[in-house]
Amino acid sequence: MKETFTTDHLDNRHRFDAWRDAVCSRLIKAEARQTHAGAFSGSFSYSMLGHVDIAHHVSQTALVWQRTPECIRRHPNHDFYLGYVRSGSGTLRQNENQSRVSAGDIVIYDAATPFDFTMDNVAINIVHLPRQMIEKEAPAITRLAGKTLDLQRPGMTSLKQLLQEAFIFNAECENGFLAEQFANTLINMISVSVNLQKGDDALKPDLYSRVVSYLRQNLHEADLTMAQIANAHHVSPRTISRVFAAHGTTPMNFVWQERLLSCRRALAEGKARNITQVALDHGFSDMSHFSLAFRKAFGYTPSSLLRQAEASR
Repeated sequence: MKETFTTDHLDNRHRFDAWRDAVCSRLIKAEARQTHAGAFSGSFSYSMLGHVDIAHHVSQTALVWQRTPECIRRHPNHDFYLGYVRSGSGTLRQNENQSRVSAGDIVIYDAATPFDFTMDNVAINIVHLPRQMIEKEAPAITRLAGKTLDLQRPGMTSLKQLLQEAFIFNAECENGFLAEQFANTLINMISVSVNLQKGDDALKPDLYSRVVSYLRQNLHEADLTMAQIANAHHVSPRTISRVFAAHGTTPMNFVWQERLLSCRRALAEGKARNITQVALDHGFSDMSHFSLAFRKAFGYTPSSLLRQAEASR
């Protein structure tokens, strides 16, 4: 179901805050502020294309979005976002990359590391790319965070066309299987286009991506240590710490958040027999500590999520 929000009916005093909250509640938690005083007008729409979240937002003003280290700590999110700028201009800064963007540009940004994205009267289409899924198909995407994609590379013309069609595709009026096919085609096109940005070199994951993949494969190990992580990649623990610090986190904090996210997925999808089992399967040994951490991270208890999943079967 498509959700649409507009500021047209609101008093100007409340427009920007309401618009910002609408975007943050559905898309990505970040701080936003207007960079020039004056009236504000904006809109935001959100929908599901099969299993893919897509959104579109318009802001008739100059503003800046910032995902700060504090925001990342309070609202962990390890996914990527692809933005297709339909109009306006701006600058995206992330991971020591700085890119000027204008109509027709496609950018990648990473919710796991700090960024700031200034925008001036921008309309942008956004595709949410779950990290585990996209890194498997396009392992070099981390290095592209904060960059505009090279529109002259193969696949980019087709990708732009597919992105335009994705935002006029009415999934509610189409067969569910066809909507999933469309979503899979979009993700495959994004992956191919990302891989072709740097030729064969783009297929070689960097140290951060390799460690992240290793950690996700070993979340079940309750005694996972920094030394173990470093030894598995033939580097020092200090090197591992520096790599994760550049992404605004630590290895063990990443492991903690990924374990909680994996537990939530297992409970929501009905794959867990009970809460104790799902916690143990993901490296937690203290049940009371797990329940408290889960509730702090998501705002509800694991038992309530399990009941909801059982009721929907």
